[in-house]
Amino acid sequence: MNTTMCLFMFVTLVFSGRVLAKEETIATITNDENKEVYTFVAQTDDETDTIKAFYKDDFLNGKKIEREILSTGGLLSSGMVLEKRGDHEVIALKSNNFDMEQGGIVTIDTLFNGVNGQRKEYDLQLAKSESGWKLFKGKQMISKLHIVVNKKFLLGAVGVKEIQMR
Repeated sequence: MNTTMCLFMFVTLVFSGRVLAKEETIATITNDENKEVYTFVAQTDDETDTIKAFYKDDFLNGKKIEREILSTGGLLSSGMVLEKRGDHEVIALKSNNFDMEQGGIVTIDTLFNGVNGQRKEYDLQLAKSESGWKLFKGKQMISKLHIVVNKKFLLGAVGVKEIQMR
């Protein structure tokens, strides 16, 4: 009887954990420098659709090689760093008004030129839609971001030239 009760409690806990959380891919991110693909993922409460956590999943040749947990608190303070090279924050997400229940404006802050420290920003709306959390540029839904690398003669890659959104 005790074994059956323990098994029942274990199955209930495992099942309830799966029911109460779900993951949504917000955007797929590629670049023109290598074959790596990243996904920006939100974990949400299944009942309230409130964001509980953000992840960055790294893929190489279609196979997930790493998952990084991103600091949700960093979004409203120093920013959530998506890509860092050496001492340089190459890509970070920042916001002044983001709410985990309603969304808000999210700024993609990129290092345009690491030589002189020049940065470039892109403002998007991360909001709930009928089908879950989505990124919007104006009224256009964005699910793919392609990073065009800023390359300089003799130096190579120095930053992000632009982000193409689809």
